[in-house]
Amino acid sequence: MSLSRKLSQKLADHVNDIDLVSLSRISEARLTERALPNVGLVELVSAKDFAKLYDALYISMFPHQPERERSDLITDRLQKEFAGQRRGLAPYRIVGIRDHEGKAIGAAQFSVLLLPGYAVPYLQYLYVRMENRRQDMAEVLHTMILAVATADAKAHDNRSVPFTLLETEPAGYGKDGASRAVATQRAIIHTKAGAVAIMLRRESDGTTSSPHVQPGLEIGDPPLSLVWAIRRSPAVVAQAIDVVDVEHVGQDLIAAYYQSLRDEGFPEPNIRLAESIVRDQCRDRDFVLMPLGEVVLPKTYSLNV
Repeated sequence: MSLSRKLSQKLADHVNDIDLVSLSRISEARLTERALPNVGLVELVSAKDFAKLYDALYISMFPHQPERERSDLITDRLQKEFAGQRRGLAPYRIVGIRDHEGKAIGAAQFSVLLLPGYAVPYLQYLYVRMENRRQDMAEVLHTMILAVATADAKAHDNRSVPFTLLETEPAGYGKDGASRAVATQRAIIHTKAGAVAIMLRRESDGTTSSPHVQPGLEIGDPPLSLVWAIRRSPAVVAQAIDVVDVEHVGQDLIAAYYQSLRDEGFPEPNIRLAESIVRDQCRDRDFVLMPLGEVVLPKTYSLNV
């Protein structure tokens, strides 16, 4: 059994000629044993199927509104993506997994940021329903994120895809003991998968801060600062090369991130506020990569920063 046999026709056509095995962090034998027996279909999710099959799971996994993009915006973006009406914008994708009864197991929602010379899948949300945890479903999704992004990158000047960028919480982040425990466990999982944080460090005193400042998703919402982490592509790791020039990558990611938000129509005042915070954070600081376990809690911002 192979992952390629589980792909919908549309997804199979999209990633045609992409070597899925080279993009997987775990072996094909392990996937065959743990994940694939429970998978009915892996697909590029349409607007209709997101609304019908995945939206309820998405909302249940991200119950706090300030951290969750509105479902109608996602549906509209998917509809335009499938209709070919987003030319010149960062490709927007959702890869979903269904069980043998056609029910949603989980999904990954991401944009493909087109940077100078390379492309970066920017993972916004990844979720797997409780009964399918510990079955490597997240690894299936991470593999397909890279595959889809690689196909998109080939269509845009054959850019390379060195890593996935994701938002996460540092260990110990949260409002109560339960949420802090979840954040700590998530940081451990990301670290085991090879993810490291992109941070800003001031040389004079060694203090660090996060370059991630998400604008409020709606008018009146405050900025939100979490942590950016990069998870290198297994294909890059296998070649034993390091293509991450963190100083240039950091600046490129910030520029592409806010441009993508503008392109998607998020509130301009919120974007400008977030950008001003990041500019201040970058002053007298250098970009560094550091273990997620060493990241301190990010600052919480209010609207009168």
